[in-house]
Amino acid sequence: MNLSICVPARETVNTGFSYDLAMLAARFYGNAPAGTTFNLNFLNGTLIADQRTKLVELSLKQGATHILFLDSDMRFPPNLVDRLAKHDKDIVACNYATRRLPVKTVAFKDFANLSYIYSMDKTGLEECDAVGMGAMLVKAEVFRKLPYPWFQIHYLPSARMWAGEDMYFCQLAKAHGYKILIDHDASVEIHHIGSFEFGHEHTEVARADDEALAEAIARIEEAEDEKLG
Repeated sequence: MNLSICVPARETVNTGFSYDLAMLAARFYGNAPAGTTFNLNFLNGTLIADQRTKLVELSLKQGATHILFLDSDMRFPPNLVDRLAKHDKDIVACNYATRRLPVKTVAFKDFANLSYIYSMDKTGLEECDAVGMGAMLVKAEVFRKLPYPWFQIHYLPSARMWAGEDMYFCQLAKAHGYKILIDHDASVEIHHIGSFEFGHEHTEVARADDEALAEAIARIEEAEDEKLG
């Protein structure tokens, strides 16, 4: 395997992502047989479709056989490459949670109708209609065979919304005979880093929990006193 890891990013990346990437790269390169090519490609920007396109073009020039897309707001296990590659599929990805409320998944049985696929309590591979590219392994040959452009932002009339470049890629690949697969076992170990605004309403929840715990302890102590007394 000649692996290219492709990370479209802004100016900075999360420290958790950086740690996971370092562990993944060390594991892969440390175990790789002699002659293996390994490239780590970052591209800063704000136009995600353009970033992914340029990362793929660079990877193809580097002679990649496999391209692992990782978004810079993801957490993942160090053996992710091995786990996805062992399936020997053209396109295999991880399902993961969105990073805003209400929390959904990024894998769809039917994207046009926003029918979601959930990964908890599932195992093995499942074919999907589309999935986010935050953690996706693609054989480079797929891009050599697909028509250009590989990524576009497009409008989805059925949902009255704009759809991302990852959904476009999945639909393009499916239209040309490729299956989009998700690995449920790997998916449950993927986390999506988001931001959260903490307010006093959250302190009230915590205070209620503390009061309930104190009352429970008091009841237990009272019961123990009655036994002794």
